[in-house]
Amino acid sequence: MKSLSFKEIIKITGGQLQKGSDEGFIDGIVIDSRQCRDSDLYIPIVGENNNGHDFIGSAHENGAKIVLTQETERQFPEKLTVVAVPSTFKALQDLAMYNRNRYDIPVIAITGSSGKTTTKDLVAAVLGQKYKTLKTQGNFNNQFGIPQTLLKFEESHQMAVIEMGMDHLGDIEKSIALVRPAISVITNVGLTHIEILKSQDNIFKAKKEILLTLGEKDIALINNDDTCLKTLKEEALPYTLKTFGLNEAADIYVTAWSADQEGLKIEVMADRKAENYTFKLPGQHNVYNCLVAIFLGKHFALTQAQIQAGLDAFEPSANRMDIFKEQEMLVINDSYNANPDAMRGALDVLDTYAAGGKRRIAVLGDMLEMGQYAPEAHLKIGRYAQNKADLLIAVGADSKKIVEGFNRPEAVYHFAQVEDAVEKFLALLNKDDVILIKASRGIHLERLVLALKEGK
Repeated sequence: MKSLSFKEIIKITGGQLQKGSDEGFIDGIVIDSRQCRDSDLYIPIVGENNNGHDFIGSAHENGAKIVLTQETERQFPEKLTVVAVPSTFKALQDLAMYNRNRYDIPVIAITGSSGKTTTKDLVAAVLGQKYKTLKTQGNFNNQFGIPQTLLKFEESHQMAVIEMGMDHLGDIEKSIALVRPAISVITNVGLTHIEILKSQDNIFKAKKEILLTLGEKDIALINNDDTCLKTLKEEALPYTLKTFGLNEAADIYVTAWSADQEGLKIEVMADRKAENYTFKLPGQHNVYNCLVAIFLGKHFALTQAQIQAGLDAFEPSANRMDIFKEQEMLVINDSYNANPDAMRGALDVLDTYAAGGKRRIAVLGDMLEMGQYAPEAHLKIGRYAQNKADLLIAVGADSKKIVEGFNRPEAVYHFAQVEDAVEKFLALLNKDDVILIKASRGIHLERLVLALKEGK
C-alpha cells in the first residue's frame, strides 16, 4: 500500500493520540503481530479466542512503531505511538475503505456455496493475462481477511478479485461497502452452513448481500441453472443481470462439453459466437467455474487466446483440487472443505481420472454445519459414491451415514477421527490407485496427505 502518515491514520479512524508522537509514516497495516515489520501499523483485533492487545509488545519487538487500541488502560512499550479508537475492528474497516477508494479500478466480488475459491483463482488467472490483478489469498475471505486484502491495493493494480465467504446472515453485508464491486458473482446456492442459517432461503438471502451496493452501471453475474438464483430474473433490479449456464437460456452458455483424464473441452456460445476452450481439470462443476472466467475475460476485452492462456495458467489454492503423483499413485487432494455439491463433483473427478480400470479410492469425511440435514445428505453421498469408488474410507461421526449409503461392507472402512485412519489408509494403497481425499476442513484429512507424502 501507499504510505500513510500517523496524522492521516488518526483522522481516518477518528482516533485520539494517547501516547508518543504523531510524526511518522507507515507502509503497511497488519493484525498479526508476527507479521509486523518496520514501518507497519499494528491493529489488535479482539476475537473469540484471542485478544490482539495481548500481543502489542510482540508487535513492537517485530518492528511496529504505531498501534491502535480500544483498551486504553493497558501498559504500552515506551517507544511506541498509541492511538485510541472506539473499535479496532471498525478502524481496520475504515482504513481498508480509505485505501480501496484511493484507486478507481474494477473490483469483482465472488461468493457461492461451492466453487467460489476455484472461480476466484480462475478469474484472476484470466484477467492477469492483460491486467495487473490483485486477488484474495488463502482463507482471507471473511470480515477480517477482506479488509486486509483491500489494504494491499497499490497504484500498479488494474483489477482486483475479492472472494467473500459467510457463515451467518449479515456477514457479507459487513464488508460489501468496503469492497464496492463493479461486478458481483454468485456461483450457486447450496446447503453450506445450513446448520447455522436453518434454510436454503436464508442461505440465498446471505449470498444476495454481495449485490447490495451494485448500481445501474454494475453487473450481477449469476448461475442460471441454480434454482434460487434464477428467480432474480423475475425481480426489478437496480443493476444489470447477466447469467451463465449449460443451456441457451443464459447469456453465456455451453453448447457441448466433454471430460477425460486430460481435463475439459468446452464449446462456449457468447455474443452469438461459438468458441472452444480447454481446462486442465475435469468435472461439470469446473465447466461453470470456467464460464465465469470466460465471461469476465470477454467483458474486459481479452482475446480468446488470452482467455485460454489464463485457463492454462490456473493454479489451485492449497488443498483444493491439488492433483499430484505420489509413489505411482494419483492423489486428488480436495481436503479443504466439503458440501454435498462439492462432494459429488469431486467423486466425478475421481471417476474420470480412474478411467481405464484403475482402482478408485474415496476417502470421505464429514460435511460439517449440515444440522438436521446431515444424516440424509451423508446418506445420499454414500449412494452417489457407489458408482464412483471401488473402496471407501470414511472418517467422522456423520460419515457413518456415507458408509450406510455405500452399502458395500466388503469395500468400506470407517474411523472416528483421522488419526485412527492413517495406518489402515497407507496399508490399503496399491500402485496405480487413484485416491480422492475430501471433507470439511474440521476433519483434518490433510493429515492423510502428509502421511502419504512422508510414507508413514
